[in-house]
Amino acid sequence: MLIENKKIEKTCSFYVSDFHLEMILLPYINKKVEDNEKVIIQSEKNLTDSINLLVTRTNLTDENKTKILNLGWNKNNNIELEDKSNIIIIGSEHYIKSKNHEIENLPITRVEVLDCYNFEEIKGTMNSIIEQYDNALNTLGNKNF
Repeated sequence: MLIENKKIEKTCSFYVSDFHLEMILLPYINKKVEDNEKVIIQSEKNLTDSINLLVTRTNLTDENKTKILNLGWNKNNNIELEDKSNIIIIGSEHYIKSKNHEIENLPITRVEVLDCYNFEEIKGTMNSIIEQYDNALNTLGNKNF
């Protein structure tokens, strides 16, 4: 999606529980961390306890575990983006739309956005949500529509 010379690459993901979400996100985030890309978590609720538990049970390097845990899995309200950032937005449909609107109004030229929806909240409108994206992230990885 091009917005006034901005490139905002948008991907969606759907989850049924916090652990399910984190299992989907962990390989994606680990790859970004390994590639030294900036990752920002914007979550409507605090996910610190569940991500701590999950990361301790993985075979990731200790360095990557530390980097992933330090991304800020608690409830975040302010977006501090810079070009070439990867932002993961987790929350209600209203929260996701609000954060995307904020991103569109920031003075950046390129950003990747991963919007993570709780399946139970949006299951009746999932098809209309999917139509707004080119890609989806699931347990099999990032897939084009």
